[in-house]
Amino acid sequence: MRKGFKSILAAAGLATALSAGAGVSAQAETTLSLVYPFPDFLVYTKSCKELADKLNAAGAGVVKVDVKPFNSIGMFEQATAIQKGVVDMSCLPAAFYARSLPENEAISTSNSSPAEVRANGGMDIIDMLHQERVNMKYLGWVDSGVRFHIYLKDAPVFNDKGLPDFSDVKMRDNPIYGAFFRAMDAETHQMPVTDVYGAIQKGVVNASAWTSIGVKGLKWDEFLTHRLDPEFYQTDIGVIMNLDTWNGLSDEAKKIVSDTVIAHEESSRAARMVEVDQEKSELEAAGMQVHSVPAAEDYLNLAIESAYGRMTERLTGDGTTLEHAEKLRGLYIK
Repeated sequence: MRKGFKSILAAAGLATALSAGAGVSAQAETTLSLVYPFPDFLVYTKSCKELADKLNAAGAGVVKVDVKPFNSIGMFEQATAIQKGVVDMSCLPAAFYARSLPENEAISTSNSSPAEVRANGGMDIIDMLHQERVNMKYLGWVDSGVRFHIYLKDAPVFNDKGLPDFSDVKMRDNPIYGAFFRAMDAETHQMPVTDVYGAIQKGVVNASAWTSIGVKGLKWDEFLTHRLDPEFYQTDIGVIMNLDTWNGLSDEAKKIVSDTVIAHEESSRAARMVEVDQEKSELEAAGMQVHSVPAAEDYLNLAIESAYGRMTERLTGDGTTLEHAEKLRGLYIK
């Protein structure tokens, strides 16, 4: 009896140990929820999901990314959701929450690369501001290097200063470039990207800015057949994480996430540059008419100054120092 009882105890102990071991293993892998702002067919969403796949491969057994469906959280509500910890991560344009963190305009207006602003300390400042002001960890800047164009239904008109005359243009607005449009007297209408096709079709808007890739995928080129050159600004998609979530990760998990994001900064930038050339060729071959702004330098200066003017207004309105804004301009614009 005693021998049998000892055997039962031993078996029970082994089962308990195995169960406890399984519990430790399960707890060791942290699951991070991720949302994204754009429809699934756009390259920026595909890139975000590619990053999630890379994180899952590199972090197997340590950290896992659970990608939520499109529109789980609205594109303009995602920053607040990250800040409050409703979800853990997003691949989100910095301009979408620049009202809360005005210095984000430095990224949107940049002509530098992620590697350059990592090296000169600019990204460290952006990360520090994210942590101090909006309870986020700024992990990196992906899909960079893609510039913006204005696409129109009708041929553009230029004023006597050689700048576009948008006084009769109904422009789809966006937090990235709204100040620039209003500086050129455009009538602006803010709406999610998913509403724009119908708005163009119905005449609610007759122009919109977008990056050098994606217009064909959105099918806006069915109506918007005129493009303004030169390009302006730059895609500003950042990988952001709730700061409490970040602080709760193990050192191993933090390194995996950080290293994977940095690697994706470089690979996504290179991939987007190839796609930029391809889509421009396809649009022009399909009949997109290209119009050059006569006063191109003034046009680009207005783009920068209008954005920094908005940043300054927001910062001074909140009583926040301009120290970081001024420093970031020198680090993000060459």
